[in-house]
Amino acid sequence: MEKKIVIIGAGYSGILTAKKLAKKLKHNDVSITIIDKNPYHTMLTELHEVAANRVDEESIKISLKRVFAGRKVQVKLDTVTRIDFEKETVIGTTQNYAYDYLVIGAGSKPTYFGTPGAEEFSFY
Repeated sequence: MEKKIVIIGAGYSGILTAKKLAKKLKHNDVSITIIDKNPYHTMLTELHEVAANRVDEESIKISLKRVFAGRKVQVKLDTVTRIDFEKETVIGTTQNYAYDYLVIGAGSKPTYFGTPGAEEFSFY
């Protein structure tokens, strides 16, 4: 019986996990699904280049289809609203995803520490 692995988030940790699992389990009866709200990965380590106006914002985005081309990973564009741990199901706005194994790599949220203007003038 096929085992289902669902990964929430296509940031660095989600992508690395999906790629390593796809490589390690390529001959196994397993499906790997990665869920993200965007069809691209933003290279956060390059944001300073955008902020300094050295590169365009689009140049630090990589298509998830391109990232997983030729790999046994399904990319689903969706927003996760909750997880039903008892039923082993991820609930999204467009569909539900049953899993045997779940990886949560939903990313981070910036904090501004009360610094005046930080939220209004920052890019993330």
